[in-house]
Amino acid sequence: MAIALSNPEIGLWYRDIDNRLFEVVAIESEDAIEVQYYDGDVTEYDRESWDLLCVNVVSEPGVSDLGLHEDILDEDVLVDKLKTISWDNVIGDTEN
Repeated sequence: MAIALSNPEIGLWYRDIDNRLFEVVAIESEDAIEVQYYDGDVTEYDRESWDLLCVNVVSEPGVSDLGLHEDILDEDVLVDKLKTISWDNVIGDTEN
């Protein structure tokens, strides 16, 4: 019973049913599909296993997929945040 929603293509990004992002990095043969997950893990699926995956093609992940807030990337906002950091007692009280 094949439920894969997409055939594997090198360079395309996919999202599986567990919401994990991965890219197909190699198709070594008709029966060997190598993928690299967004966190860097690499694994290989045979065609039968791929067909059992429930995956969708997605656009290449960007900065928003890193879980960062967009304002962190705004240089002015970042500088303002750094200016508010107090460097007093950075090391802490060293007296016992």
